[in-house]
Amino acid sequence: MTEGTRVIIAAVPVALQAGEPFVLTDGQGGLPHTQFFGTEEAQIRETLEALIVTRRRVFSACAEQLPTRMEQTPDGRKTLDIPYLVTTQTGGDARGWSSCYDFLPWEDQRNHQGVALKNRLGEFLLTQVSPPTTSEEVGARKKICVLFALEGARWRPELASERCKALIEAGYLPGDGQMDMMTLAGSRFYKWLAQGLGHLRKPLKSLSMPVELMPERFTIPQFQASMEGVLGEPLDKQAFRRNVSNCGLIEEAGGVSDEIFGRPARLFRFKNDVAIARNAQSMSLVLPLSETLTETETIENLLFSHRKRTKNQDEAGEEN
Repeated sequence: MTEGTRVIIAAVPVALQAGEPFVLTDGQGGLPHTQFFGTEEAQIRETLEALIVTRRRVFSACAEQLPTRMEQTPDGRKTLDIPYLVTTQTGGDARGWSSCYDFLPWEDQRNHQGVALKNRLGEFLLTQVSPPTTSEEVGARKKICVLFALEGARWRPELASERCKALIEAGYLPGDGQMDMMTLAGSRFYKWLAQGLGHLRKPLKSLSMPVELMPERFTIPQFQASMEGVLGEPLDKQAFRRNVSNCGLIEEAGGVSDEIFGRPARLFRFKNDVAIARNAQSMSLVLPLSETLTETETIENLLFSHRKRTKNQDEAGEEN
């Protein structure tokens, strides 16, 4: 890695609560992250584990690297962002978790407010290229219509990152779901969160929900509610059940739910080969507990001890 380059490793921790996607913030209005310079090294797995401190043990957590981004300041200094989507569960403790749609409200197309905000944002961006007078402006207009489902284009949930990027490039993001705009250009929080949500949505059209997001056993209505929550759009009930029957990802777990209201529903679980495949395509994490986290386990000391251990190993190799 280039000497002097500032490297930022960020985690985008996403979990489901009652079918809604929640993100774990760092308590200061941002996402868990740390930074160092290119002359230093960091072990990604240990870094992510140290960044995401839980108060109760969760069943599993998996990390997937999102697209990296290199920025250069006018004075020539470079910053490399390396964000990771971390899918997990809240472990029964909701402290620090907030709905993803509190930050990206236009991404929730299940209600009138989200649909109206999405339309207003798209129309706002269209005013920047209307009327189009060049081929570039014609292309930009078509892109906005695709991103925000305008002029007959269908809604595409997986384009969350591209929508956020378009808003940031325009210099604005909406505040509190209203059209009074506040400038947030360059906000890494929104970029990382939109990247994570868009990445998570991509496989869901094939019903391939990350195993670690769902409980060990779940009902079909719970599965559909979770899919709708992550995608931010309603799904046809009959079509969903038909697709579930044909997808080959889940199997009956035996027993029925203990729901108080309504008729008890059969319980299902992901097949073992699905869980194995999921583990093979992601990085498994072991999250530390806040009650047992000591001063020696802070991210700064963790990175320092790794550098010291590497240096000692190099010196030992030279002696041999």
